[in-house]
Amino acid sequence: MRNQNRRSPRGDKISEFPDELLLKILFFLPSKDVVATSAISKRWKSLWKEVNTFRYDATPPYPRTCQMFDLFIRSRSNVESLQLKLNPNNSIQDIRDLVNDAASRSLRELRIEMVYKSFEFPQNLYLYPQLETLILEKLSLVDIPPNVSLIGLKKLNLLSVRFSNDESVQRLLSICPHLEDLVVRRSTYTNVMVFTIDVPTLKCLSIDNTSGESRPEGVHGFVINAPSLRCFSIKDTFSNYVRFGDMPELVKASVNIICDQPIPTAREKVQSTSSKM
Repeated sequence: MRNQNRRSPRGDKISEFPDELLLKILFFLPSKDVVATSAISKRWKSLWKEVNTFRYDATPPYPRTCQMFDLFIRSRSNVESLQLKLNPNNSIQDIRDLVNDAASRSLRELRIEMVYKSFEFPQNLYLYPQLETLILEKLSLVDIPPNVSLIGLKKLNLLSVRFSNDESVQRLLSICPHLEDLVVRRSTYTNVMVFTIDVPTLKCLSIDNTSGESRPEGVHGFVINAPSLRCFSIKDTFSNYVRFGDMPELVKASVNIICDQPIPTAREKVQSTSSKM
């Protein structure tokens, strides 16, 4: 680490902070702003190169910025975290190239917000086992191909994600053999009727199904089979079918459900219930 006590220009108080603190500040900035800090002073000239978390925001859209950002990613030897906020003008090929290039550089965390555009996992996500965290938000997920696996994935967030059918959810979860942490947030855009969570390795599960104005028609809700679950939280005001399997390892639970049952196999109505075990 470089000398942390170098004198900074008068009035530039932030440059007097130690490198560790400055890097934490840079961690929360978009990548274009991180690189721009190199022009502040000699102190900042090379500091940005130690950042390995990169953010790209394509809103509002500018021509060819995605390709330029991909070239920047290719210049890095290590990309630990990549966070993308994309728009419908970003081409599928540009997105695929960007994620593939990041995955081949030891990517451990990937977050993609797509504004309800179709997204297909790039092939490199299946080839490199370093990916541990995947956060998908506001996108339509293309069906998973056969004979693939996200073997290193431990944490998955599905935030207002659209699937082609109910079985597509099960298919995605089945290719994550070491998944431990799952967050599900449903919205009116989420088209799955019965969200089946059958994950033997799952230790922490959080569900939020409180977004909307009225209950959809038909049988809709959750089936949860997670025998290794230790922490469980659910807020649900829209389901009419909720079924739990045995959870012998459960330590902490927070349950807040309003569930009108149209079929006898569902549990009885539970209103505003919370418990700790």
